[in-house]
Amino acid sequence: MQIKDYFLFFRWKNLLMLILTQLLLKFVLFQNFDLNLTLHIAHFFLLTTATIFISIAGYIINDIHDVETDLINKPNKVYVGEKISLKKANNLFIFFNSVGLIIGFYLSIHINKPSFFTIFILTSLLLYRYAIALKKKLLVGNFIISILVFFSILLVAIFDIVPATNSYNIAQQKQVFNLVFIIGCFSFFLTFLREIVKDLEDIKGDLKINANTIPIAIGIKKTKNIVLTLSLLISFACCYFAFLLYETNSIASYFLFFTVATPLLYFTYKIRLSNTATEFHFLSSVLKVNMLAGILTILFL
Repeated sequence: MQIKDYFLFFRWKNLLMLILTQLLLKFVLFQNFDLNLTLHIAHFFLLTTATIFISIAGYIINDIHDVETDLINKPNKVYVGEKISLKKANNLFIFFNSVGLIIGFYLSIHINKPSFFTIFILTSLLLYRYAIALKKKLLVGNFIISILVFFSILLVAIFDIVPATNSYNIAQQKQVFNLVFIIGCFSFFLTFLREIVKDLEDIKGDLKINANTIPIAIGIKKTKNIVLTLSLLISFACCYFAFLLYETNSIASYFLFFTVATPLLYFTYKIRLSNTATEFHFLSSVLKVNMLAGILTILFL
């Protein structure tokens, strides 16, 4: 494979959004508060590297077990068996997963919280189980991907804020931790919504492998109604938070309303009219841009 193929194989756009989110949390949000922090720059970048490596391993193992589906849903984006051998793909999975876990273990020991290594182990196991079986089960696969996105955001606060929290600074530390938690929840629900839209897009391939996704279980029309309802709820929640921010931070309020809540209303309108894989793919991309806009709100908090 060429270098550009490896970038696509590793889902560079998703990785870039993950890196950007963690950078904004560490160097923008945390710096705007008088916090006690644990991770120096080098160790923070090790945390980001561990997160990226385990994510890449998850993408690889998913592609290894998704060839049959991808040949139907996206034949031009099949890598395993086409551009890279199965053996090499497995070796890359082992490499990225192992290095990610080793770094995670080192960081957990470094901050004197060895139990935190459990987060990396569970993430790795969930990604593996998702790839080989869980993604075929009703709602389980959607939930797993969403919760892993949530923890990839919360991870920065867990490793940087929690170990430095004591009885003297707990109020301030908890305030910022709660902000990160809210950002993580936004990402969770938007990811969950996007995963359902991707199920609509990939229904033909999922039928081929006997997957029990929501569109297969209850039909496309009912699934679209669920998506519509969820998108409205998320949009209203964004409007509510924009309203709460208005008096103290009008810039963040306007940004959240016009770049997150309003496009979600557009998405709600379009999902009713969409019926083809191409249309659902477009809406999936809209949600990805919407998530990026939501993350960029950190700049104004």
